[in-house]
Amino acid sequence: MSDDSRATGLPIYQDAARYDAEHWWKVDDLAFWETMARKFGPRTLELASGTGRLAEPVLKTNATYTGVEISASLLKRARGKLATYRQRVRLVQGDIRNLHLNETFDLIFIGFNSFLHLLTDEDALAALDCVREHCHPDTRFMIDIFVPDPIFLYRPPDQRVPTKIYPDPETGAAVKVEETNSYDPETELNHLTWYYSTDEARDFLILDFTLRMYFPDTMDRLLHDAGFSVINKWGDYQCRSFNENSELQIYVTQVAVN
Repeated sequence: MSDDSRATGLPIYQDAARYDAEHWWKVDDLAFWETMARKFGPRTLELASGTGRLAEPVLKTNATYTGVEISASLLKRARGKLATYRQRVRLVQGDIRNLHLNETFDLIFIGFNSFLHLLTDEDALAALDCVREHCHPDTRFMIDIFVPDPIFLYRPPDQRVPTKIYPDPETGAAVKVEETNSYDPETELNHLTWYYSTDEARDFLILDFTLRMYFPDTMDRLLHDAGFSVINKWGDYQCRSFNENSELQIYVTQVAVN
């Protein structure tokens, strides 16, 4: 990540209203995180907390919630959404690779593929070291990411694939987003470009970003190296055991006992 990314977040996270509009469809994890907060809370820390989408189900419980987000735009929108919760919410602008809140939490989580923005082992281990700093012996730390799909990774690099349609938050016009990608199997980095168009304006916005494709064996290794024990590994939000057909990797971990 660049120094600018460390300070402000990636270009795809600079417009919070657009971010919320284009993720209108993502609701399948809301009940899951509410259940996890009831089970493992109440003191809850979300890493890469975005616009507060997952804070709201957590706060349906008796949890106190701390969210850490690098993007000032997303954080401002989250503050507006969560203002009614007052003393139960704290929002912090920060980099999860260099986070020192000087307290521990009962549940720490990073949801909806945000872990994929940690592009190297060094980035991932730095973030995991910071997580461990905020754990007590019974803390549960959870990660939710997708399983990389070779069909997705090895598309022709110039092939535009329709990826989403959403209503423009200002005009209501239908915005169509197409995607190209170029995957490097040596680094496991997937370089993506999103092309935004309406019927009146083709490619009115083009955004580039990169994600690390974390395969299950890599995640297992990194968690072990960072000093975490995997308690459960689920393949969906119904908490079914991970298997070769799973589309998600959901880890429930805690600090390993020496």
